[in-house]
Amino acid sequence: MHKFQCGSPVCHTRFTAPTKDLLMQEITRHIQDDHHIPHPTQPIMDFLEANTISEVPDRPTGSGR
Repeated sequence: MHKFQCGSPVCHTRFTAPTKDLLMQEITRHIQDDHHIPHPTQPIMDFLEANTISEVPDRPTGSGR
């Protein structure tokens, strides 16, 4: 599981996705729609990947018995 927390001080967007590729797609939509950057460049995406994404362990399923 991968987690994103927007680095903008005025944006509190957070979301998760099962893979980094899916998360990067969501991030692209977020910066296009919410931050009005219609064509994010590769350096922007690289910066976001390096600074706003973390990997989190999957939550266990079932009762744990």
